[in-house]
Amino acid sequence: MKGVITLICTLLLPDFPSASAVEFHDGRLYLIGDDATCIQVLDKDYCVIKSIPISSLTDKRIAKAEKADYEASALITLHGKTYLLASGSLATEKRRQLMLLPLPDGDSASIQFIPYPPAFATQLLNSGINELNIEGAAVVNNTLLLSNRGNNTWPQNQLILTKPGFWEQAVPPVSVVPFTLLTPTPVFAGVSELCYVPEKDLLLCTLSSEATANAYDDGDIGDSYIGWISNISRKLSQTTLTPDGVLNLTTADPAFKGEKIEGICLESIRDNVLTLHLVSDNDAGASRLFKVDFTITTN
Repeated sequence: MKGVITLICTLLLPDFPSASAVEFHDGRLYLIGDDATCIQVLDKDYCVIKSIPISSLTDKRIAKAEKADYEASALITLHGKTYLLASGSLATEKRRQLMLLPLPDGDSASIQFIPYPPAFATQLLNSGINELNIEGAAVVNNTLLLSNRGNNTWPQNQLILTKPGFWEQAVPPVSVVPFTLLTPTPVFAGVSELCYVPEKDLLLCTLSSEATANAYDDGDIGDSYIGWISNISRKLSQTTLTPDGVLNLTTADPAFKGEKIEGICLESIRDNVLTLHLVSDNDAGASRLFKVDFTITTN
């Protein structure tokens, strides 16, 4: 299978730092930054609608040692309501936190900040994960997928299978599955986000290469990729998950050169064309949005 991507537009956001996740709901984009003090809400043409503060700090960025490091997001249904779920990376104690924003009209007063259950990290470490670094999330039917990003010391990506609302359970169900590329990239690429397309039963993921030996430090940015797994709901019981294909974004369009793609979401579907939004973080305090059409072909 082959992926074809067409860039529609791109926009630099100089005042929104460290974009790490994005979701599309009811005509709006919800942009999260791993050290940003707010959630930025935009329309699908990238005009800012509002900002939702998530911190009392007045600085543009939260200090690295203090940030919750929201790296993953998903839309979930819990107790009959829709929420934007954001997850900290779990790489440090301060990063073991979840954030729930009710949609569509949530504000700062309605956000819930939920500590990760202490047993959850222990379960993950006992299930074969060497170093915690949650960077992706998606809901497939009634399964919440989280992706754990590897690095140059531990070059292994993994998917974590649990349930939406796992934090409400004393012992949540958890299983860990290796996520392995059929053809390895020239430099190890870590999974940076997940996106489920229910109409196609398709799991999309973004990956990026970065010269870092651990889950805490940043490094020189390499290439970014988009991968996909078809019929994902039928494959969740497998002992290893492997993308059907992976597309190098830098090769596909020079606009992606030097961009560390951190987030992906679906806007719409037209026949076999998926209109997607991607976000990147340049590690220097700015973010970039990309709107693309993406098609998977059998040629």
